[in-house]
Parts: sequence; structure tokens; C-alpha cells
Amino acid sequence: MFDSGPHVSCYRAFSAVDGSFVGVRCVKFANFVHCPDLEGVAFVWYAEGVEPAGPYRHFGEAFLTASNDDPRAMDSRTLDSRALIAHAAGIAGNSERDEPFLRLRFDVPSSPPEVPRRLVVTGDRQEEWTLVPDGVVHDYRPLPRHIERTGPHLNEFTVRKRDGTPGFGVRSMLSSGSWLGAGRWLDLTYLHLGTYIGARTGPVRFSASDIAAGNWFCGLVPWGEITVREDAEEGSSVRQVTGAWSEAWQLRHAATGWRPDPRIAGLTMPR
Repeated sequence: MFDSGPHVSCYRAFSAVDGSFVGVRCVKFANFVHCPDLEGVAFVWYAEGVEPAGPYRHFGEAFLTASNDDPRAMDSRTLDSRALIAHAAGIAGNSERDEPFLRLRFDVPSSPPEVPRRLVVTGDRQEEWTLVPDGVVHDYRPLPRHIERTGPHLNEFTVRKRDGTPGFGVRSMLSSGSWLGAGRWLDLTYLHLGTYIGARTGPVRFSASDIAAGNWFCGLVPWGEITVREDAEEGSSVRQVTGAWSEAWQLRHAATGWRPDPRIAGLTMPR
């Protein structure tokens, strides 16, 4: 049984080719729900499942963008059934198969700020996701939660807690500055999604949500209660995290082998 816990939206994913169940998707909604009139991160997600080729995991992010054909500013009325540009990268190094970098599109048949009950994915994966309101997928056995490496397609950071709390962790990013976090803290394994809401040209508010229930660490950092900034001296190789968390993230390796779609390349967190 898979239980996502109360802080993320959980979806069952089915192949659009043959209708087979292919895994679970845990989504943290950002601008799509909280600031639907702004360009930026619509949502981020963690995916896992087992297919004939083997078990897989990936981390992805989808974006709200202004229409290239319409010079008007976006507003919530123009976003109905909007297509979202997205990408994802396979997580590798913890007994998963090495899934490649994925270029994707989401068609969302509901209007923001609602949490969609259904998401249609096209591109390098062809899927349909259906919302699981209670977050419990009874007929799926989750992959082992322990993640120490996330693979070459992600910017991978190691974590040092400045207060000396014992534990370890990794933080992995694609292009926006949102992240997937994994590790152990106070003897509990954790897995979380972190992202931000707001405009890329102005102040943003960060939040993080654990994917967990039962014996896993299961917490929520509300919007605006942490900050993530590049280190003033080290630049993008070190991120300083303050507020509810006190951490330093040190770059272990940069992502290789891909570039973001030009339409979303500039949608990154303010530096």
C-alpha cells in the first residue's frame, strides 16, 4: 500500500497506450493553485512505479507561461484547459532503472485554482493521472524510500544542517529552483517536494511538503516560512536555507545532457 500523506496531492497514473496502471504521482501545486495569474512553476511532482523494464522514479516540474500568440497578461479566465510545458528527469542510483530526461506537456481539463481531478500527459510519456482524494493507493507496493543519489540529469546537492542535527540528505533540482529532497532526520526517513509561488521578477514564497504517512517523517513548511538563496560568495554551487530550516546545500554535481525548452528557460527563482 502506498500512502502519500496529507500534504501533497496523490494521483494514480495509467498508460494512455494500453490503459495499464504504471505508478503513483505525488504533486505539490504552486502557482497553478495559489497564483494562477502569474507565469512560473505550476506544480512539481515525484513519480514512481514498476514497469516491465523495471522500477523507476522521476522528478518533474510544469510551468504556466503567457501565450506567445496573445500579448495580453494572463488571468484566471484565460487559463481554462490550458496546456502546460513540463519536463522531468529520471532518478537513478538506488536500484531504479535509469530513465532519461523527459519532455512533456500537460493538458489540464479543470480551471485553476482547483486541484485537478485529472491530468493528461503527452510527449515522452503518454499518461492519464486520476486524483486519489485520500492519498492511499491500496494495490501498489511502494519502492524502498531510501534515496542517496538522484542521477546525472539533476542538479544534485548534499545537505548540511547548520544546527548540528544528525542526519543526511540530498536535494535535486531541474531548471526552476524547485527541488526533491530525501534523507534521514531525527532517525526518520523523509521524502519531500519543495517549490515556490510568486512572480519570477518579484518576491517569492517557498514551501515544502513531505510525501509520507505512518512511520515516515510527515511535515509541512507553509508558504513563506523558509527562504532559499544562492550563497553570496559561492554563487549557485551553494544554497543557504533559512527560516524554519537552517541548512546549507552544496552542489555535488550539475545536471548534464539537456537544456530546458526556450519558452520556460527564464522561469527560475529570483537570485
